[in-house]
Amino acid sequence: MDEEDRTSIEIIPLGGASEVGKNMIVIKYGEDIVVIDSGVQFPTEEHPGVDLIIPDISYLLENEEKVRAILLTHGHEDHIGALPYVLKQLNVPVYGTPLTIGLVRAKLEEHKLLDQVSLHIWTPGDRLDFGAITVEPIHVTHSIPDTVSLAIFTPAGVVVHTGDFKIDQTPIDDRLFDAARFAQLGNEGVLLMLSDSVNAERKGWVPSERVVGEVLDQQVRKAPGRVLVTTFASNIHRIQEIFDIASCYGRKVAVAGRSLARNIEIAREIQYLTFHDSDRIAIEELDNYDPSEIIILTTGSQGEPLSALSRMARDDHKIRIQPGDTVILSSRPIPGNEDAVWRTVNRLFRRGANVIYDLITPVHVSGHANQEELKLMYNLVRPHYVIPFHGEPRMMYAYTQMVTDMGMPRERVLYLENGDHLLVNSHEAKFLEPVESSGSVLVDGISEGGVSEFIIRDRKHLGSDGTVIVTVVMDRATGDILSGPDLISRGFLHPEDSEEIFEETRSRVGETLSNLDQEEEFDWDNVSGIIRDVTSRYLKKVTGRRPVVIPVVMEI
Repeated sequence: MDEEDRTSIEIIPLGGASEVGKNMIVIKYGEDIVVIDSGVQFPTEEHPGVDLIIPDISYLLENEEKVRAILLTHGHEDHIGALPYVLKQLNVPVYGTPLTIGLVRAKLEEHKLLDQVSLHIWTPGDRLDFGAITVEPIHVTHSIPDTVSLAIFTPAGVVVHTGDFKIDQTPIDDRLFDAARFAQLGNEGVLLMLSDSVNAERKGWVPSERVVGEVLDQQVRKAPGRVLVTTFASNIHRIQEIFDIASCYGRKVAVAGRSLARNIEIAREIQYLTFHDSDRIAIEELDNYDPSEIIILTTGSQGEPLSALSRMARDDHKIRIQPGDTVILSSRPIPGNEDAVWRTVNRLFRRGANVIYDLITPVHVSGHANQEELKLMYNLVRPHYVIPFHGEPRMMYAYTQMVTDMGMPRERVLYLENGDHLLVNSHEAKFLEPVESSGSVLVDGISEGGVSEFIIRDRKHLGSDGTVIVTVVMDRATGDILSGPDLISRGFLHPEDSEEIFEETRSRVGETLSNLDQEEEFDWDNVSGIIRDVTSRYLKKVTGRRPVVIPVVMEI
């Protein structure tokens, strides 16, 4: 690295999500590294059997002695969910706001890591030194309290990482977006801004959270019976509104769902959520009250199969949906979850519930800035370079169109893919060789070290074409076939359709094994490969499908 490179800032997004830079971003100056966020990506149908997708931190492990801290912008799972897996390998200090650290503490306790990790609370306005890098959290509004942007100071210049944000002029907790601090930074000069771009396609402003509160108030006021509300378990402001509305109309709140109950306790403990003990009842007490006196807060906003609301919709929960219930989905489906959400909604309708959701009534607002808010942030900060992140390519393109229309030269809008290695200073921005092993690690609950792509390929293969087991019993000494080959299939063909095909397969496998050179020492591994190849080729030829073939060779 030449002298100019040593006075530059290095930016490396890690992860593997389509939303670039969403889960983890590395900032490096000289011999010092800080890591921003450590989140998970949730699996899609492309990841059968996978529970979580976490960033590959091979680069950080290779530079472990330079990593000073992990800095958290807020407490959403896509920003903190990978911490237990990362900290098992890379034990460095973690910094976050009070609610964020409260959520992290509970997560680490579940993984029995709490006593091994150094957690630190910071608040907006603090300035902390991490070697040659100084970081200041700046308060912003989002769909979870205690969200911050980060101002990162280095001798090479200032980087502003907006994190997830919107600009709510009337937030529930009255803590305003700190526009003044961003303006001050802009006046002093910002080299680079990494900006949220999730809603860059949407014109105008995101409505205030208080608008949702007014709509929820109307729905509860006119509901004749029980009201069930599902929202993101982290949306503490929305939960506070529910408790306030319940108190206003003399209703008691019951909570269904472990994550929701846990977050309520954490937020209440640090006084981010307030209600009287008498306002809340246990699920077991529901029968003691008239339906018009009840609100049930429940998990299941994304149609998760094991969530409380999904189980209620299937009549598989201790809380039974009754005709006259009002169910409010105070959320929007995350892309990829639409089918699961609407399946739950349809089941609720079939059970006689009146279901309210965002397509018909504004019972949800986004936590991400629309175009006018993104423009305001850009104008306040006035960066020399800008990187749209935490968005899919179409969103980053919309952001680029927006800022170039505002006068930003196109060559100073930079795109990063996960693993890219950007070097930036006041004179230029250039790309170095990408970081190897910067993709994702697939976690299936057992293989915490990661599920290989080969396993995922086999799972897809099994799901599409099924499996065929070929069993052969052979004489250890002579290699003669004593029994078989016998074929058993699952998920491949109906037994009536497979009888003739399998008979021919048996014949071909048996003939091939019989023709092996018996004078050579028998290679049992080779036998398994031959069985697999002969079976796969013939089944592919006659059916057009390629099931997973599992040879079982028994030696006697």
